[in-house]
Amino acid sequence: MNKIKRILLIDDDRAINFLNKAIIKKKACAEEILDYEMAEEALMFLKENNNSHQMPDLILLDINMPVMDGWEFVEQYGKIPEENRNAVIVLLTSSISPADKSRADAISEIAEFRSKPLTFEMLDEIISLHYNGFRHPVS
Repeated sequence: MNKIKRILLIDDDRAINFLNKAIIKKKACAEEILDYEMAEEALMFLKENNNSHQMPDLILLDINMPVMDGWEFVEQYGKIPEENRNAVIVLLTSSISPADKSRADAISEIAEFRSKPLTFEMLDEIISLHYNGFRHPVS
């Protein structure tokens, strides 16, 4: 199986990041997994590396986080030069709010709105939908 080059996890819950990382590792679908508990730290990494091959291919992003929430992250991510932001962004959230779902659907940078927790099946679906030649190929 080909692997996604880099997956970025952003969730303020350390246990969720640990679980998501374990699922991705067990699935052996990524060459590298980066995780951040603070969205602004993840954004800083992306801004510092936006002209390199360090950019992620997939971002799993929580909505409700302190300091900078997922919505603010997506807004700031959109300011990175377009040629350097190819990531598929999947909101992975505990929110069941129809308003959050509608808001996500209206933002072109957001590919999907999914409910926590990440599962093997969900990861398979995301990869199948976005990485088998649909948006951009697996490296």
